[in-house]
Amino acid sequence: MKKKLLAALLTGLLFTCTACGSPESPVISEVTGTPIENVEESVQENAEAETASQQETQTETTATGKVEITTEDFEGSSDPENAEREYTYTYQVPTITIEGNEEAQNKIQKDLNAYVETFLDSINNSDFGTVYEGEMSGVTSYEELSFQVIRADDKVISVVWGNEGYDQGAHGWYIQDYRNYYTQTGEKITFDSLGNSFRDKALELVTKKAAEMQATDDCFFPDYEKSIKLVVLDGTENMDTIYQEIYGADIAGTGNGPASPTFSITGDGFAFESGQYVLQPYAVGIVDFEIPAEDFGDALTADIF
Repeated sequence: MKKKLLAALLTGLLFTCTACGSPESPVISEVTGTPIENVEESVQENAEAETASQQETQTETTATGKVEITTEDFEGSSDPENAEREYTYTYQVPTITIEGNEEAQNKIQKDLNAYVETFLDSINNSDFGTVYEGEMSGVTSYEELSFQVIRADDKVISVVWGNEGYDQGAHGWYIQDYRNYYTQTGEKITFDSLGNSFRDKALELVTKKAAEMQATDDCFFPDYEKSIKLVVLDGTENMDTIYQEIYGADIAGTGNGPASPTFSITGDGFAFESGQYVLQPYAVGIVDFEIPAEDFGDALTADIF
């Protein structure tokens, strides 16, 4: 088992967005699903019990400041004796330290831990890696959960989880899931907390930018406008309600649960994401709408810039 430690002391990192057109761990038979108040310890115990491979540690420091975020990488694979499931997986475990503010630190850490735990449970409790008879792919199923810091200072912590994988389909997937917190309180940042009219203004600005991009690049679906709301989400929305509004009650389905935030906060503004198949075909990839903070005018009342 190889274990790599990446340390990043961050005061603020900018996020690079794309335009239109374009960890290492134990080898175990099943993910244990153990609660991860201290996931590093549980993973290490599994590793020591199931592999005698050489361990390797690497440390990298980016900057210094009030907020420190370190990540540990882990990897694992299916039980080689189980011919019905074959997969590999990698994931990162972030640890956050906010100098002088343990309460906010613990609140954010709990949320980050829960995300990793959900990832591990999904591998253990789903049909991921099932080998279907007659499958022609020949490619082993895999899933990778990565973690990146977009901004981390005394006002805002904005991070993104990247989930990439392949599971015997026509092609793989890549999903980005954002988390934004107020550094002083550890609370998640919602549109209402940014300003009473922030959501409406964000929808207006994204709609305008999407129209400009469509006029020049023609990269979205012909009816993309009806799905713009799926690009402006803060995690408080009920996806059943939104899908029914967009696609109609007969085909939207139910049980979709709460939304995942689709925006990040950089040092000078916001980025809203259109994920795969939202406004554009799969081949276009992920599209980000970058909007400077000043474009929101009076709609942005929170002091975060």
